[in-house]
Amino acid sequence: MTSTAESQRVVGKEINVEALIKNIVDQQSGRYTTFMNLFAGGFQDTQLRMYRWLLHPVLTAKSEKLQAGFTYAELRKHLQEHHPSGKALNPGNLTQALQYCSSLQVEKNIKPIVLDYDQTGLRLNIVDRGFIVWLEYQDKAELLEALDLDNPDEPTLPGFEAST
Repeated sequence: MTSTAESQRVVGKEINVEALIKNIVDQQSGRYTTFMNLFAGGFQDTQLRMYRWLLHPVLTAKSEKLQAGFTYAELRKHLQEHHPSGKALNPGNLTQALQYCSSLQVEKNIKPIVLDYDQTGLRLNIVDRGFIVWLEYQDKAELLEALDLDNPDEPTLPGFEAST
């Protein structure tokens, strides 16, 4: 532009921005649902199901927390409060799951990677920011139920047997 117009021109007045965002978010549902199911399954079915439980703080946090990420201490405290093993949960199991967080996504062919653990800063980050936006539009109670994180005494994902 080389000059200022004499009158204002309104662009996009009839566009429902909220509906447009919701439509774009809905297009990503398949990808993010697949991510959660594959990530929750971990490398193999285990008694502690640490990868499944790593999703619990992610699915229950507010958007601001998701943007900031989770420190190791925050994750440990959260899992001690919500994981079926409670305070008896060995911190080494959490550390190992976090250290292999990216490797799991690579093995499961999840692209782009959604979660990444910074071993130097001891922080779990959501590196796919679209996932944060997608979560804003989801019923988190439904997501927790779908991953069997709402009732830890029930069997896990479909196709997996509860370990004894």
